[in-house]
Amino acid sequence: MKLTGNTILITGGGTGIGLGLAGAFTERGNQVVICGRRQEKLDYACRQVPGLRAHRCDVSDAADRQRLFDAIVADGLAVNVLINNAACMRPYDFSRPDALDVEGLHQDITANLVAPIEMIRLFLPMLREHGRATIINVSSPGGVVPVARFPIYCASKAAVISFSHSLRRQLAPEVKVITLYPPSVDTAMMAGVGLPTISVDDCNREILKRLARGRDEIWIGEARYIPILSRLMPKRILSIVNNATGDSP
Repeated sequence: MKLTGNTILITGGGTGIGLGLAGAFTERGNQVVICGRRQEKLDYACRQVPGLRAHRCDVSDAADRQRLFDAIVADGLAVNVLINNAACMRPYDFSRPDALDVEGLHQDITANLVAPIEMIRLFLPMLREHGRATIINVSSPGGVVPVARFPIYCASKAAVISFSHSLRRQLAPEVKVITLYPPSVDTAMMAGVGLPTISVDDCNREILKRLARGRDEIWIGEARYIPILSRLMPKRILSIVNNATGDSP
């Protein structure tokens, strides 16, 4: 992926990895648009990154997605890089089914899986107008080695991996599809999970380096060992991860 001269849309761009990428891409001469649900986070992001454009949008809501698309067109922008970064990660205990937050469960599946698919469907005609179109779907090592406390998040990220494989074949060579696997990063989402974290800056520096190499799947930090370990010792790595988070019986 060329790291300059793009028009990039980042969902969930008001905090964490999304905000860090927005700043890094802006510094490299890209036009960056972010969206997120909380206006105060978007306002903060715009103060931190001069030149950043931001729109309040819940990507799990169809009307919000359409308003975002219409606003980008009205601004005269043509997105050629879509980064599906927004996600929800909440714990669920299926040993107590009567106490499950069923509405929240459906919201999480929509935010983590349906929303990226729908964003791609909506923006694909625009992306196809460019010779350097790229879709980056942010998955998770949890999609390969699940953390028991977060079954919906991990299952939906596994689905993102599978969807990205299919999408890559369907859109090649016109649109490049990249699956990104960040490690545990020091963000609000990972607070209290129990896994060692790296900083947002360290994570994003490595992301940019690996994007420049043009690979289809990008594993960052210690997460890069997960594919090998999950093949060689699947039960052992599952136990290690869940022991670290306090989720093993």
